[in-house]
Amino acid sequence: MTKALIETLKYHMKQALNGGRLEEAQAILARLKKEDPLSPATCGFELEFYINSNRFSEAEALAEQLCRLFPESARIIFLAGKLAYRLKRYAEAEAHFRESQRLFPNLQTQHWLGKTLTQAGKFDEAESLLHAALEQRRNVLLDLAWLYERKNNLDAALKALDEFLVESPGDRYAVEQRARIRAKMLEPEELVDEAGSLASLGEDVPAAFFPEYIQRLFETGQSLRARDEIAAGMRGMDMKTAVRVAWICYRVQAYDLACTLFLAQVGANKSNFKYLAALESAASKCSRLSEVAAAYRVLIPEARQLYGRLRSLRSRGKI
Repeated sequence: MTKALIETLKYHMKQALNGGRLEEAQAILARLKKEDPLSPATCGFELEFYINSNRFSEAEALAEQLCRLFPESARIIFLAGKLAYRLKRYAEAEAHFRESQRLFPNLQTQHWLGKTLTQAGKFDEAESLLHAALEQRRNVLLDLAWLYERKNNLDAALKALDEFLVESPGDRYAVEQRARIRAKMLEPEELVDEAGSLASLGEDVPAAFFPEYIQRLFETGQSLRARDEIAAGMRGMDMKTAVRVAWICYRVQAYDLACTLFLAQVGANKSNFKYLAALESAASKCSRLSEVAAAYRVLIPEARQLYGRLRSLRSRGKI
């Protein structure tokens, strides 16, 4: 009876995690830890639950422990790779995915290795791996589109998105990516003119290509207009758009805007070291490090790693 119960719990746990039903998953995990606490399957589910819940501090501690306890578990090594990928530690993610693939070759791991190599700029091997996984995993087309965009082959990126949308019409992410790619393909003046036409009709610039629009305004010397557009749209920006605009502002040295936008989304990026370094750099250049320190203090209970950054700012006399 216990074995049958465990198998049933594992089945429902998998379904809950795949469906994003985290409260249900948490309840099932509690049962699994009671019935089968030491098995690699239960430990793997706990790690996956932490990753899916964005509880990265707990996930990091558990992943390190589980990789030592179960070095032959392809699934646990794979999940450690997903965690490293989510934390943008791509060299670490690559090592985990390669080891998982060595232990138990499968297309899912191959797909994630291809995604990781794309982020690491290893485009040739990434493209080969993604094409090999494409036959059975059609969502790989989205990752191929990103790879082609990274290679600045926008026509190929658009083709991959169009192919995906033929099979999954109306997919919101793909539609937004296609709009963004099309915006990138326009000349700066064309994009600015198109946005102006929308404004004259009383319509907002679509979020999908708002960052490209801001980029082109800066590129064409219209910094004041860019600032006005950001200020007008700041409250309504979703997190992804705000972060992309923040990076654009940072690169064009509009540090005050970059700081404001980075600060607004720091809670969702508290484990992204590159993001935090850019936030601190922007804040330093516009004398706003005290605001960064205040944000870190609020987040420290759920992100202990920020204590080290706060202490570093203090030791350097920055706050």
